[in-house]
Amino acid sequence: MTVEQDMKQITKHNQYYIRDGNVVFVVERQLFRVHRHFFERESQFFSHYFTTSEEADGTDDKPFVLDVKSEDFAKFLWVWYNPKYRFGGQPKETWLAIITLATRWGFDSIRELAIRQLHRFPMSPVDRIALYKEYNIDKKLLIPSYVDLCKSPTLPSPADAQRLQLETVLRLADARERALLRAAENGCLSPTSSVLEDGELATIINDVFEMGGIGDQFSSNGMNGTDCPTIKPPKTKPGKASQDKGKGKSK
Repeated sequence: MTVEQDMKQITKHNQYYIRDGNVVFVVERQLFRVHRHFFERESQFFSHYFTTSEEADGTDDKPFVLDVKSEDFAKFLWVWYNPKYRFGGQPKETWLAIITLATRWGFDSIRELAIRQLHRFPMSPVDRIALYKEYNIDKKLLIPSYVDLCKSPTLPSPADAQRLQLETVLRLADARERALLRAAENGCLSPTSSVLEDGELATIINDVFEMGGIGDQFSSNGMNGTDCPTIKPPKTKPGKASQDKGKGKSK
């Protein structure tokens, strides 16, 4: 098959082949014509790619080739060409595609945007920890997830432990043990790792996972653990001590 025949089988993307665009990419046999400025402004990868490629010049005849899924590339472009100027309402899968490409190509500001959006989605503690570790996201954002796992009555299942990886499981077990000892020191009759306030657990997790400090959002004020009966010293009745003091042995 000749190059001309091969090019005839390539189609223009129905949304992102923009008439006044000035750089063309081919992704999975689809042409994307967009604005070069965004790529050069935010990514050293593309700044280098544009100036060093010998096989492409960014035209329809010689487009820059990207080895990604066209669907994911379209989701990535949506960040710039979003017609409603807001980022809410997109599913988690969209932001996963965006953070994957932003991380791969060095778009730091888009990566930060994706992290903020992903942080809004409800996830199980294990899902969030596995995801954030995969994309090397600030581990301090995981403190609430580790708190939840510490307060759980059971350790992670074998399947969850495999996702968390051995080092994380061992550190989590260490944090739970420290929480148990702290509860016992506080006088709890039936100490468990769930009886501590969230702020105390966050402090333990910060130490065990070497996070370098925690923010004010993990203050223990108003963040209570499970109620636990404690050992309390017997109360002295009012006036009893003074009465006893006044009593003496008769001679």
